[in-house]
Amino acid sequence: MAKLLGLLDSNVVIASIAEAHEHHEPSNAMFQTFPTLSFAVAAHSYAEAYSILTRKSANSFFRRPPADAIAALESVAARCALVGLTHAQTFDAVRQFASEGGIGPRLYDKLIGETAMLNGLDTIITWNLSHMSSLFPRLDVLDPASFAKRREPSKKSRRKK
Repeated sequence: MAKLLGLLDSNVVIASIAEAHEHHEPSNAMFQTFPTLSFAVAAHSYAEAYSILTRKSANSFFRRPPADAIAALESVAARCALVGLTHAQTFDAVRQFASEGGIGPRLYDKLIGETAMLNGLDTIITWNLSHMSSLFPRLDVLDPASFAKRREPSKKSRRKK
C-alpha cells in the first residue's frame, strides 16, 4: 500500500457525500484527483458521519435514510484506509482533553488529531481549520482544496474517473 497522504476529518467525509453541502465540490474533487487509498479515516469518524447523515433535525440538509447513509459511507470506506485508536489511547485522549479544560464536541476533533499522530500521519484534511490547528499546532492542517493544490499527484498516478 502506498504511503497515506493524510487523515480526513468527518466533515470532509460528509461533504464528499452530501451534494447539498457547501464544500461538496472540493471535497469530492479531492477523491477524484488522488488514487484510492491515498487517505485514512478514523474509525470513530464513520460513526460521527452516520449520525449527522441520519439525524432528524429541521435544518438537516444532509439527511438520508439509514440504508443510503451506510451505502455512502461504504463507498468512502472502499477508497480510504481505516485507522483508529486502541481503547486505552481513546481514554487517554479523553482524559487529556478534560485535564486541559476541553468541553463539548471539540473532543471529536481531539480524537481525530490523536488518531493522526498515533498512526504516523502528519496531515489532517478538514473544513474546521481553526479548531484542528489550535489543538494540533505541529500537524499540517489543510482544507481539501489547499491540500489538492499542494500535493497534486502526477497525471500517471491520478485515479481514473
